[in-house]
Amino acid sequence: MTTPLQAGDPREVGGYRLVGRLGGGELGTVFLGRSRSGRLVAVRVVAPKPALDAEFRRRFSELTATARKVSGFYTAQVVDAAAEGDVLWVASAYFPGPSLREAVAAHGPLPEEALRALGSGLAEALAGVHAAGLLHGGLTPGDVILADDGPRLTDFALARLWDAAHPSRTVGAAPGGVFLAPEQVRTGAAVPASDVFSLGAVLAYAATGRNAFGDALGSDALLRVVTQEPDLAGVPRPLLGLVGACLAKDPQARPDLDDLVRVLAGPGPGDWLPPTLVEMAGERKAEADAHTGTGAQPPRLRRRALLAAAGVAALAAVGVPAGIWAASGDDQPATGTPGPTGGASASGSDSAAGVVKLTAGALVEVGRETGDGKGIAYSPDGKLLATGGKNKVVLIDPVAGKQLGVLAVDRALGGAGAVAFSRTGGLLAAAYTLPPDLRSRDDKDRAHGRAAVTVWDAASRREVITVVAASQGNLLAQPYAVVFSPDGRLVALGRDGRDSIGTAVVWEVAGGKEVASLVVGPGSNGTLGAARSVAFSPDGRSLAVGYGSDLRGAVDLFDASSSFAPIATLALDKTDPYGVTSLDFTPDGKTLAGSFGGVAVWDVTSRKLTATLADVNSHYQSASFSPDGRLIAGAASAYSQGGGVTVWNLATRKGTPVTTGRSGGGDVEFGPDGRTLAATTDTGELLGAVQLWAVG
Repeated sequence: MTTPLQAGDPREVGGYRLVGRLGGGELGTVFLGRSRSGRLVAVRVVAPKPALDAEFRRRFSELTATARKVSGFYTAQVVDAAAEGDVLWVASAYFPGPSLREAVAAHGPLPEEALRALGSGLAEALAGVHAAGLLHGGLTPGDVILADDGPRLTDFALARLWDAAHPSRTVGAAPGGVFLAPEQVRTGAAVPASDVFSLGAVLAYAATGRNAFGDALGSDALLRVVTQEPDLAGVPRPLLGLVGACLAKDPQARPDLDDLVRVLAGPGPGDWLPPTLVEMAGERKAEADAHTGTGAQPPRLRRRALLAAAGVAALAAVGVPAGIWAASGDDQPATGTPGPTGGASASGSDSAAGVVKLTAGALVEVGRETGDGKGIAYSPDGKLLATGGKNKVVLIDPVAGKQLGVLAVDRALGGAGAVAFSRTGGLLAAAYTLPPDLRSRDDKDRAHGRAAVTVWDAASRREVITVVAASQGNLLAQPYAVVFSPDGRLVALGRDGRDSIGTAVVWEVAGGKEVASLVVGPGSNGTLGAARSVAFSPDGRSLAVGYGSDLRGAVDLFDASSSFAPIATLALDKTDPYGVTSLDFTPDGKTLAGSFGGVAVWDVTSRKLTATLADVNSHYQSASFSPDGRLIAGAASAYSQGGGVTVWNLATRKGTPVTTGRSGGGDVEFGPDGRTLAATTDTGELLGAVQLWAVG
């Protein structure tokens, strides 16, 4: 429902007289407007900040133009828009009625006949959206209006507009994440079948009054989507199989929208709502009539929050966009040392012996696409910093705190998610997923899930070699880690496995000969299973491979001096769903650290766990030793609260936490002189970035 206009709100936009507010947030405000003929529309006015961005304006123009081609009885059609001038806005048809979320919260689940009308109407609407070349990318119960003559799909035009303004927003930041498809959670990419999954989740909610994957928030919600089966108790038996099929983990196993329309179709909406919702819809219609002058003013107005969501980007890291018009705070990178509560203070004073002082330096934006700012590596001389991005590797001058250039990775399917410099030889490597080569006659080349590593000469930026690892049969596979041997002769990749949790593949850089394919965690790789971290010991004689699946993980050590025979396994009682996501040796090779949700430290000689600096629920996804081995830095995502980087003094076990970005920290690494620290994060506008600190 509407609330009154506020002081400073415009009274007219594009010839539409604004009569109230429907919702608002960081990207803009949604108003109820009236045309000169008295027709009501929902007018979304873009906030000044994104409206100043040239790229946002370009995509706004393209997407609103495409959205105007979407037609159909069950869509709230885009009727007008302005992509030029000082004020950007888009107007769509307004349908009085409660959202599905409001209706279920007020009156409980819908009966079977109403569910059939809801499902067939939304499937028909989504088919129209797809026919115009769009995806909704994040359908939730808040995007569905229950009008008296049938459901209406709203905000299909706006999901990609939020993506244009905030392309690097992580999945963990997304409200309503339990309605995103598993492939969106894992890769940040939506496909048409992703909308079918979201439709199934919406129908389950309408049928039961609860989310099919529980009421958890942030990463917990998203992990349930990927790892657990939906709770469909309460879904009417005739619809149970259909809703379950929509919620299949494999996109290819979900039904087509046309099939859903055919199976769910009944005699038509007619009196499709139960009496309680008919009354609720009637109240909204009476309010709308009052604004058009055709009815009496209702006695009380309430605000209706209009939310939408959009698809991508990688966890752990993976990252995806979130609610379009939902309000959010303006978290800024913190500078300082721990305050009384253990958070970051702005004073920068050292309050306790053994605590490290961190002073924030430059925050370097690295891109505007989902997947920008993944992986981080310093060159041995400290003059270059590399991070991955969508079809690219970004090079940064860490001293000047600015971008130096980009290495294109045009053949990548999405982002280059892992990067590494060699200690000798001046080489830089990036790992990424390859798309199927449908022109090839070789079945291996045509397969999904191939991984590749490209090696460049860092000084000349000339490509040296690209090596390819065959598919392990996982449609959504990604490479997670890459590392050079200390002499630069070998390069190793961590990835998923076929009949194991993960695989580490090792090649000779000169010539690209594969010298080892190491299976870690024999058995099934589950849903999130993979070898997510690889590290050579400083003497090059050992290769450590970290992995995990289903809350279990470990580190396998291999003899890299001969035939990569297994040496030992360093087990953990429990990990987060991703297992051991990063590994780093001290310069003397005697100590190994790994992130597993927490941060673990092992003595390499005795193979014993000597310290746990943070527990499994702390959301740490990366760890790095300082060059002298005295300090260890860990980066934690902001899936629960806080999030950022902590630097521990290994002797005292005391840590200095600093928050950074909206989504916390991703990957972290000390500079080679130990006086700087860098971590991937995001800006206040949720764009991929690298935060630099001075270490005191």
